[in-house]
Amino acid sequence: MKRNIKNTNLTNIMETKKLKSGFEMPLLGIGTYTFGGEHDADYSKDEEWIQAIKAALEVGYTHIDTAEVYGDGHSEELVAKAIEGGDRNKLFITTKVYHNHFKYEDVLKSANASLKRLKIKYIDLYLLHSFDPNMPLKETMEAMNKLVEMGLVKNIGVCNFKPSQLKEAQKYSKAKIVVNQMKFNLWANTGPDVDTFTYCQKNDIMITAYKLFGRDKIKYDKIPLLVEIGKKYNITDAQVIIAWVLSKKNFVAIFTSMDKNHLKEDMAALRFKLNEDDIRLLDNELLMKRFNR
Repeated sequence: MKRNIKNTNLTNIMETKKLKSGFEMPLLGIGTYTFGGEHDADYSKDEEWIQAIKAALEVGYTHIDTAEVYGDGHSEELVAKAIEGGDRNKLFITTKVYHNHFKYEDVLKSANASLKRLKIKYIDLYLLHSFDPNMPLKETMEAMNKLVEMGLVKNIGVCNFKPSQLKEAQKYSKAKIVVNQMKFNLWANTGPDVDTFTYCQKNDIMITAYKLFGRDKIKYDKIPLLVEIGKKYNITDAQVIIAWVLSKKNFVAIFTSMDKNHLKEDMAALRFKLNEDDIRLLDNELLMKRFNR
């Protein structure tokens, strides 16, 4: 099922959002999960995946999100091919180290392997891919700090860490944890993790929201309020979600798409600002009352 494409005239300039600490990143980014395989490498659609990333760059996206575990590293190789010949200084590249590589030497090896696969000299944002209660967090953070000191990593962050886990990680880190990448899925039974979102907002941590569209549930599991507000502004459900998410303090977003028209549509959401009443309706409807904006 195709989404209706609305208001896709763009200026091809990606806006950014900045923390009090000075850390800054693009409002929207392109995820590459399943590009090159899920956990095992898949070479069957390499050219399609490369062209999808290139299409995103042509539209104006500058943030590319990948991970060492995506396709067992092949996703990073595809990103390298897609950005080859481009201006590295205009790109913001995020990759992640998986929890089975959280020992000190393993973190360093993983980062260097990612740099080699990506064919870049530094990583803009390096994330711990998930929390593991058995992981040696102190030595993990010492390794992350070493990477920053060496100039191989510009900024560090985490994925899906709860407040107590964030506090522990920061306790062991000289470098500021600037990002917590978190699932933002309106279709999940558990709902958004408001407590963690609020903690990040209060502690100057950027939230990179992912899975905004519920892995395509937006196509067939309609939320009446999204539809109603979309009609009011003459925009799509996806654009409503993006505009709403970006209205939140310290929120940016990533999503995956292989359709250039969808990429244009989603970027066009940057042009729309929901009014306070509609933001409040969405907050109340979807249990987001405690957000700060």
